Amino acid sequence: MTVTLPYRQRNLRSQNTRNTELNKEICFAVINSTTCCREERIVSAQSESADLEAQIFKGLCSRIADECQDIGLAAEAVAELDVLTTLAEVAVENNYVRPIVDDSKKFKIVRGRHPVVEVGTDFIANDCDLSEGNSMSLITGPNMAGKSTFLRQNALIAVLAHIGSFVPAEHAHIGVIDKIFSRVGASDNIALGHSTFMVEMVETAAILNQATSKSLVILDEIGRGTAINDGLSIALAAIEHIHDVTKSRAICATHYHELPKLSSHFVYM
Repeated sequence: MTVTLPYRQRNLRSQNTRNTELNKEICFAVINSTTCCREERIVSAQSESADLEAQIFKGLCSRIADECQDIGLAAEAVAELDVLTTLAEVAVENNYVRPIVDDSKKFKIVRGRHPVVEVGTDFIANDCDLSEGNSMSLITGPNMAGKSTFLRQNALIAVLAHIGSFVPAEHAHIGVIDKIFSRVGASDNIALGHSTFMVEMVETAAILNQATSKSLVILDEIGRGTAINDGLSIALAAIEHIHDVTKSRAICATHYHELPKLSSHFVYM
């Protein structure tokens, strides 16, 4: 069955449809206008915020620049206080003692300890006496026996004593040291084209040329970067030079068992 609407009714429905579409367009236009206004406000706020931040930062930098000298002095004072309080705290917690530092050539450590290795372990304390008449010590022993640790701990004790700190030992008497020389470890320098042996020889030569009678020298397995006979000869020559020429206080560790047999030829060893 077909129903035919009167012309007036059809015209009304068509008009209603057009009104609905027009309302949608008006609503969309209003929404777009509101959104644009809000977007402009947001963008403007961001720009204003950045300008305000830059202005505040510039003002802060200007105030800091005006007080730069006072701030620097305060920072130095706080840094010095921080170092001193830390050294004091470590000394109390680990039973450090006050060392005797004078103009003599003594270097006597009683039951010295490594300040780092001893933490959290049952560390075995060691004595070291490099005083006049016994200014050089030669140490030998198997791997992992503690030779390198012994060398390092005495150098560290010397450094701590010279910066005014207490030291990890029961007693320490150290004459003023002008330089501390260390030839420990094995490494090459690929950038300069230096092999492990070359690096070792360059560093050893620097020690032999610059050390004085007031220096402290630690040598760990000198000559190990080459053949046994050559290494033994190099180690013996270096020890002889330190003993006879520079007369430095020195501790040398070695795996060459022939060296201890020759120790009787060195008066101060």
